[in-house]
Amino acid sequence: MEIHENESQLVDLAPLRNLLGDNQEGIVEILNIFISQIPPSIVEIKSLLEKQDWDALRKKVHSIKSYYGYVGNDKLNHMLDEWDAALTRNQSDIDHQGIIAELEIKSGAILQRIQQILLKNSVITHKPSA
Repeated sequence: MEIHENESQLVDLAPLRNLLGDNQEGIVEILNIFISQIPPSIVEIKSLLEKQDWDALRKKVHSIKSYYGYVGNDKLNHMLDEWDAALTRNQSDIDHQGIIAELEIKSGAILQRIQQILLKNSVITHKPSA
């Protein structure tokens, strides 16, 4: 599989390539993990916000932020890092709704872009079974 160009401002596979080298199957696996983990995590984050379960929210935010680094979205990775730190400090003036709104919108766009990348390369990644 050839995934080499900068796919967009939302997704940059260079960090994965730096981490995994030419292991295209590993890159595809991490992209599929992003696809499977992020949507339910966002649903859970929204639920934890409604419940105001700040400790569980901090843990969930902390657990997903690295995924955004893997797909090269430093802005969301940094935003989640700051949110994690603010939750750790019990900071009271956090714009939770603004953060989750941005996270949800941009994550949706990232998911679409990743699916396009995987679809574009699916002929090579989906080998017929023997």
